[in-house]
Amino acid sequence: MSRPHLRRFAAPALAASLSMGMALVGLTTTAASAAGGTGVTATSITIGATVPLTGIASVGYSEVAKAADAVFKWVNAKGGINGRKIKYIIKDDCYDACGGTPNTVTQTQALLATPGGLFATVGSLGTPTQDSVRNLLKANGVPQLFVNSGSTDWNNPHVYPNLFGWQQSYTVESKILGTYIKAHFPGQKVCWIGQNDDFGAGGLLGLKDVGINPAIQQTYSVAALVTTSGGNFAPYMANEKAANCKVVFLDTIPGATGAALGNAEAISYAPHFVVSSVGSDPITVKKEMGSVPDPEAAAHTITFAELPASTDTNPWNAWMRQVIKADPSEFPGFGNSTPIDGNMAYGVGWGVAFVEALRAEGKTVTRAGFVHTLLTTAFQSPALTPLKYAATNHQGLSGGYVDVVSSLTSTTAVAGKTVYVTTGTKAGKVTVTHRLSQTVPSWLK
Repeated sequence: MSRPHLRRFAAPALAASLSMGMALVGLTTTAASAAGGTGVTATSITIGATVPLTGIASVGYSEVAKAADAVFKWVNAKGGINGRKIKYIIKDDCYDACGGTPNTVTQTQALLATPGGLFATVGSLGTPTQDSVRNLLKANGVPQLFVNSGSTDWNNPHVYPNLFGWQQSYTVESKILGTYIKAHFPGQKVCWIGQNDDFGAGGLLGLKDVGINPAIQQTYSVAALVTTSGGNFAPYMANEKAANCKVVFLDTIPGATGAALGNAEAISYAPHFVVSSVGSDPITVKKEMGSVPDPEAAAHTITFAELPASTDTNPWNAWMRQVIKADPSEFPGFGNSTPIDGNMAYGVGWGVAFVEALRAEGKTVTRAGFVHTLLTTAFQSPALTPLKYAATNHQGLSGGYVDVVSSLTSTTAVAGKTVYVTTGTKAGKVTVTHRLSQTVPSWLK
């Protein structure tokens, strides 16, 4: 839960109390051509992303790309990478909910029209939004890197060879949490609520892969969550209380998590909650719940995180605080005691992955060379498992901690430094390992 994660950003985050022309872009400058690729000069590399900076999806999630940009600014202040500084252009697509234009397609077209060209999109957010521009980016030869979502849509290298995810799939996460449930809540009735799209479907598949077939399986829609201000969860929680479900697994965004917890509290229902990292960051959930008392901490909610828990004595956590503090334009008022929420951590995570890959690419940077570097190099980032792609696997990370919410602002790993890893396949077993390194590379300090 140290992340936003992000996790799937398949839908907007919202409070439980919420009233709440495709054009080919080629090399446009001699400098870019000489340096080896569109968006690359001898002194700069230009990348971009479409994310929800405004609108109901912006709650929490607007911090992700900004945190990655804080990493890029930190590196730029130290001279850049191999003499190049990173220019990161962030476009607001409102998660395709701006009420017309701009939307993800038009904002991606705007990125493609960047003077001097665009090297790649990096860290764009959302499954449906990024699905909508896969073919546009492919036609323009632009790599689509580190999409912020756990969808398996990014793991299709035969059709989209330049498309890469970053986090583990929803199925991987659920397999790990399901294994934990079987070990720690044996014989207890499990019920499930999930989003009615690939987020929920992937999560439910992971539970079934490890032998958990929830007694009650209920789905929600984001539209109903918005129109009912979370009230649609009242009958869901009543159903699960009546069925005497002792464990409730939630594949939910933060607003839906808040709705589930709040409605459970209202009927004095206190099962063991196990929540996808997408919707479990305590700071974000608290924001979503507004003035509603926060039952998440009291319930000792179990979740998953591909990044260190916020209570870890981990060098990356201290470094992350330095990086975010150094960017007061995007994080005004952030100080030594300000909690680092999961969205910030998530953005820093893939921001580091990008600069590590760019450094590994060397002095000559091309799109083809960068993709080759991703496929042939293991990167040590703040993530708990190495980031290692292959010709047949563009998904991303493969594991992390099982965490517990330990306060309104913090998370703690339930098994010390134990890291759980698995694949998204039915035959894949959940195994235990340990983080290979907790060292921040000297060049990043």
